[in-house]
Amino acid sequence: MSKLPVLYLSCETEALTGPKGQESLRRLVPRDQVVDSVAFITSEEGGAQPNILHQCGEGVLARRLQSDMKARGFEVAVNGSREPGLKLLAESMIQLVPAEVIELRLNTGMASEHYREIGHCIEALRDQGVLLICLDRLDANGNNASYHQPHDSYIRNLIRQWEDEQRWVNAMSNSSLRGGGSYATNGSPVAEPTLCILNTAFSLGGMKAPQRLFGFSLNQNRQSLAGYGWMQ
Repeated sequence: MSKLPVLYLSCETEALTGPKGQESLRRLVPRDQVVDSVAFITSEEGGAQPNILHQCGEGVLARRLQSDMKARGFEVAVNGSREPGLKLLAESMIQLVPAEVIELRLNTGMASEHYREIGHCIEALRDQGVLLICLDRLDANGNNASYHQPHDSYIRNLIRQWEDEQRWVNAMSNSSLRGGGSYATNGSPVAEPTLCILNTAFSLGGMKAPQRLFGFSLNQNRQSLAGYGWMQ
């Protein structure tokens, strides 16, 4: 089974339910790749710990993810969800009913290294038929004045900085000069849901910049879908 891409999507989820939104979603997954299940990674302000919301299926993927995260020190509860939106999004993308759909909802306030550790924890799912979608939901009421779109220079430069820092970490780990101190991330809590999701996506993509940047206009109300794809 080939490795599935990691997708970071920035959008108002309501706009994806229309015909153009669903057509745009289908263009993001290569037709020759087989998707068994779908895992959405989201974030919301506050919360004491990450949560897994089981959308549909028998719950095998949800319990496995819970076990894997617990082994890395993350206490995660599994709960059911009555929100049909993510299940419908998953069906639109792969044009089939997935065996299972889950949502890993991240809390804010952890250090960036913890979000990257979560990414490392679930990265192996890419080789197991699970499509990983980092979904950054925009406010449907339009209260997004301070929000940075994926194509903004701020976000693109930030990811380049992360990649440069990771190269430095790799170089130092192989150098006779290595010693105390960490160059990877700082321990400050991450307060913005967007940065929580981006840090997780960055580690899911192998600590590298994404290979694909995309954007689609969805309707006449200026709603759009934008994001990144880690295809390798």
